[in-house]
Formats: sequence, C-alpha cells, structure tokens
Amino acid sequence: MKKNALGTSSLIAALLGWLLLSALNVFINWALQDRARLVRDNDNERTLNTIWTELRNYGDFGSVVEANPILKERIIGVAVYGHNLRPVSRWGKVPPVFDENILKTRERSRFGRYTIPDRQGRSSKFVLHFGYMPPPAMGPGMRPRKPQEHGNNGEKSLEQRREPGWQNQIRQGPQQGAFLFNFNTFSGDRYFYIDIFHPDYWRARTLTAILFPLTEIVLLILVFYIRRLYIRNREYREKIDAQQNLVVLGTAAGTLAHEIKNPLLSIRLQTGILEKICAKNEKEEIGIINQEVDRISSLVYRVNDYLREPEGEKSVLNISELLAETSQRICGVETIAAGGAPPVFVLVDENRIRSVLENIFRNAVESGSPLAEIGASVHAGGRVHGSAGAHSGNVVIRIFDRGRGIPEKNLMRVFDPFFTSKSAGTGIGLAISKRFTEAAGGTISVENREGGGLMVTLVFPQYREGE
Repeated sequence: MKKNALGTSSLIAALLGWLLLSALNVFINWALQDRARLVRDNDNERTLNTIWTELRNYGDFGSVVEANPILKERIIGVAVYGHNLRPVSRWGKVPPVFDENILKTRERSRFGRYTIPDRQGRSSKFVLHFGYMPPPAMGPGMRPRKPQEHGNNGEKSLEQRREPGWQNQIRQGPQQGAFLFNFNTFSGDRYFYIDIFHPDYWRARTLTAILFPLTEIVLLILVFYIRRLYIRNREYREKIDAQQNLVVLGTAAGTLAHEIKNPLLSIRLQTGILEKICAKNEKEEIGIINQEVDRISSLVYRVNDYLREPEGEKSVLNISELLAETSQRICGVETIAAGGAPPVFVLVDENRIRSVLENIFRNAVESGSPLAEIGASVHAGGRVHGSAGAHSGNVVIRIFDRGRGIPEKNLMRVFDPFFTSKSAGTGIGLAISKRFTEAAGGTISVENREGGGLMVTLVFPQYREGE
C-alpha cells in the first residue's frame, strides 16, 4: 500500500513538474519566434527606407536595386500597384495582379503596413497601403511648405496633403542634376509591394518548430527518469534501513540464542533425572517438557545457522548423490526418478548445502503433500556467459511436491527471515537456504505448480575438473 502511494504521489509530482517545464518551454519558444519576427519586421522597414532614400538618386526601382548589392541579394521583386491592382512600376518577380484578399486575414500595422510570410519562398511580402503612408522625413533638397502655399502645378496645401492620397516631392540636389523624382506619380496608386528574402527568419522558425516537440519529449523523459531515480533511491533507503534492522536483530538474536543454550541444557538434564525417579504415569508430562525443549533448541540452532558465515569451506561435491541421500533421510522414499541422476559436481560447502536441501525437503513434507508426490531432479546445462575459472555451466536442481502451496501474494516474502504461513513454523528455513545458496554463487526461486503444490529451483555453477 505504501509503495502504491509513493508511486501515485511521485507520478503526480512528475506530471506537474513536466507541465511547469512545458510552460517554460512554450514561453521560450514564443519569445524566440517573436524575436525572429521583430528582426524580420525591422529588416523590412530598413529595406523600405533604403529604397525610398535611393529613389532620390535613381529614377526607377530597377536602377535602385541593381546599384545596391544588399538590395539585389535580398529583394525578389518590388512594384507599385494602381487602383486597378495592376503594376504601374515593377522590378523582379511580382504578381501580375495584386490580390487584395490576402490582406483581409492579416493584421494591419501602423501606417497601413502588412507583412505576409511565405514559407515556401522563404521570404515575406511587405505591402504598404498608400492611403496610410506617413509623411517622409525632410531630406536634402526638401523644404517644408506653409499651409497656405500652393505649388506651381496647383498642388494642395500641407494640411490637405495629410489626407489619404497625399502628394509630396523629393528633389535631387543641384549637384546631382536637374532630374526631379516626384511622388505625385503615386498619388493615384494603391499599394507599394516588396518581396524580401528572409532566410534567417525562416531558419529560426524551422528550428523552433523542430526543437519545441523534441524539447517536450526530452523534458518528459527527463522528468520520469528523475522520478525513477527518486523511487529507486527511496527503495534503497528502505532496504538499507531494513538491513540495519536485520543487523540489530541478528546481534540480539545471536546473543539471545547463546544465552538460551545453557538454561535448555540444564532443563534437559533435570528432566532426565526426573524420568529416572518418577512414576510411569508422570513420564508423559516430562516427555512434553522434553519436546518443547527440543523445539526451542531447534529454533536456537536455526538462528545460529542463519547468523554464521554463509560461504563456509568449499569443496567439490557430487550434488546428485547428496540430493538422493538427503531426500531418502527426510522423506523416507526415493524422490529421484528410477535410475537416479548422473553425477554432477559443484564447488560448495557440504554442510551448508545439506542444510539447504534439508530445509526444502522438510517444508515439502510439512506442506501436507503425499510422500509419493514429492520429487526431485538434477540437470547439468549449457555454458554460462561470462563465467570464469572452474565454473563452466549450470546445475539446475528442482524439488517439487503436491502440498498446499503458497498464496501468490506471499511468494515474494518467503525468503524474509521469520516470515511463515505455518502455525508452528519458525520462518527461518528458506531465509537460511537463500543465504547459503547465494554465498555458493547460486540462485534459489519458488513457484506454485499447476494443479497444486510447490516447486523450488536451485541453480549452481557446475564444476568440471581441468577447466
């Protein structure tokens, strides 16, 4: 229950963390795109100002663009469209007819400027509506006129020229000739159109479009990886705490077992004396005392067995022979198939592995299984990858019965010290078996059999002489 609560709370925390990081990612992505847009719009304004400034020196757009390498590289086309939406003056690639519908879905900026991005051409169409053009700044050769002043050609006053369709003049200085570029030419026109090449803008847009989902995925993976580290760290802490508790428990159990031995010996000695001097009808009660003393002595022995050094003195052992001998002694029947098992050798401590086999066979007998249904097998298998020295393969031992089995929810706990599902069990036998098996370089596992009963599987490195 505690583990499920930890998983749920950590999942909620991970999702909240991902949402916060995603919000930050969205903001950064928006800021990068907005910066690219501002740079693009600034370039558009600079290009427009450059063209209008250079028109003082040249009489048409083509001359302006061709004379300026930067403009020639950046501008795809430039044109002025009249009220009939056809070009009055043009250079480069421009639409033969201006489509006003493209402006309806675009937001008009100050002074009637429109920007229409073109991803396919990696450019932007910059459109200026003449009805919203601001009066240009005074340049060389220009002079302000008084409101009441009229030109030689009957031009309107300055106040009148501020209305849509205003007209103005830009004159060249005398030193540059007498050519007059007159914006009166545009007074009857409607749109000023420039198609400007913006590779940097579209590169930035493409990069942010690619990086945004990738960043979201990376953030999600990172958040859940951190969650996994957090859960594993909690599990390790719990294991360390459990190990520390086991150390304290083991020290206390060892001390307690040592202190219990002497009183048990004294009790057993006194019951032996009483058996000699008491009447026959009293010996049954003394027998009960002896049984309880034996049970406590067995528990003390098992605790000491669990606490002693697990590896022991290793020697080469025929595990098939030991398995047959132990099963015959504990179960009283032949548990290995007729013909026995072939000799298979392992490098282990004999007393400790004998204790492992005794615990498993004893559990099979106590499970209520018919003795005829208790069986065992030994198999020597293929080579183990990464093995070294004398260990060149696997020895697999299986011991099975048709007893009560173990509830599935308890299968993961059967190797915990002092855990038992039997009313009279100590819960130390399988814990000892696991400790001794792993000290010998092997593994032990337990599983319920189909049709009832239990199967315990032991795996040890095989020993082969000369390898």
